Amino acid sequence: MIVKTVKNGKEGDERERLLLYLSDVTEENFISIRSIKDGVWLCKTDTSKWILKEFSSSSQLKMQIKLTELLLSNHFPQTYHFHSIHSRKEISFNHRIYGLIEYIESNLDGKRFSYSTHENRKQALQLLKKFHHVSETFAKDFEKDLNVFDQIKKWQKRLQEFKANEKYLERWLPKKYYLSYLFWSEWSLDYMIKNKEYFLKKPYCIIHGDVAHHNFILGNDGLYLIDFDLAKMAPDIIDDLQFCNRILPHLDWSLKKLSMYKPLEKHLKEKSFLSALIYPTDLLREWNYFLKYEEGRGRLSSFMTEITFREFDKREKFVKDVINEIKRL
Repeated sequence: MIVKTVKNGKEGDERERLLLYLSDVTEENFISIRSIKDGVWLCKTDTSKWILKEFSSSSQLKMQIKLTELLLSNHFPQTYHFHSIHSRKEISFNHRIYGLIEYIESNLDGKRFSYSTHENRKQALQLLKKFHHVSETFAKDFEKDLNVFDQIKKWQKRLQEFKANEKYLERWLPKKYYLSYLFWSEWSLDYMIKNKEYFLKKPYCIIHGDVAHHNFILGNDGLYLIDFDLAKMAPDIIDDLQFCNRILPHLDWSLKKLSMYKPLEKHLKEKSFLSALIYPTDLLREWNYFLKYEEGRGRLSSFMTEITFREFDKREKFVKDVINEIKRL
């Protein structure tokens, strides 16, 4: 019997058919399905829970199955496994490809993982470095599956989009802020381009590509790393750089506090890595997204106000400190 946790109408009917299809293809009794976000659902059988996720292609799904299996078999148990059905047949419904993924139970107090505490940041970085170390051992197996990530090219494109939006930004962003973000971006990219080999240097591992806090889950038996949609081949410094960008707001944009994290110490003595820390990637990303999708709302979110204006003085000091450190080295 199906527990009807789906909406009425076409969407609900499709989910019910999807639920029936899962029961049929897996030969298990799937009893409910609930949307978590676009393309992701929580599904339950009478004995277990699974995450159902839509994938862009069969090859993308196969790559992630291959990656998680290799992680698990190489002493990296801190991720999920895919349902055994994938070794026998493809889950394809209405011309869409789906993966059925182990549901990881959150810890008992129900708290979501965040970067708000030193211990959490330290734990996440340790897990990320373990992921890099393990994935480096089999990275060559993915040369045909994954592209090599080009950080400079990505940031050039992001800056180009930001500059193209100048006349629209005038309504929201006073000249002082716009010119500062532009200067930091161009200064950083100029330095990175002069030292481009640093950002492509081997050995390569498989980088995660999206080390946002929501891709770490604090389970009952420790921390897990999930969601490999943006995995690429690259040196580990690419993920480490993004990790720094993610945690710096929690460190009051302090270079000194950043140096407290042991796995990052060596990077903070490298001019090229320091130069990349200046690039305001989060600001450009969020402003480009705002102008593309949300400008019509006519107001800035508290988050946009925070990262753009309230953190400005701290960011400005951070940029000066980093430039001075580069000159000192």
